[in-house]
Amino acid sequence: MDAFVCAGCEAVLSAPVARVALPVHARQRWGHSLMPVLMEPGTCAVDPEPGGPPGAAVSAPGDLPGTVLLPERCDGCRGSAGGDGPNLACLRCGLPVATRVDDCG
Repeated sequence: MDAFVCAGCEAVLSAPVARVALPVHARQRWGHSLMPVLMEPGTCAVDPEPGGPPGAAVSAPGDLPGTVLLPERCDGCRGSAGGDGPNLACLRCGLPVATRVDDCG
C-alpha cells in the first residue's frame, strides 16, 4: 500500500491505498440520479483511457484527508464537474493537487 504525497511540500495527502483495476462503470453517465460508488475506500486506480486524463489516478474522496476543497473551482450543478481544473489543494501548502468530480452529469 502506498499513499499520495504533495509534489510541492511532500505532505501526505491520502490514506494508504492499494492499486486496483478501474471499475467497468467508470465511464457510465447517469444524468440526475445517484451513481454507484466508483472507488471503495482504501483503493485507487489509474485511468488508462485517452478520454479522460491518461494516467490520472482515481480514489475515494474520503481517502484524501490531506486536502481541502476549493469551492470557487466547483463548477457543477449539484457538485463538481471538474471543468475548472484542480479543485482540491494540499492542506499544508495550498498547492492545487487533484480534481474532485462528483456532479450528476
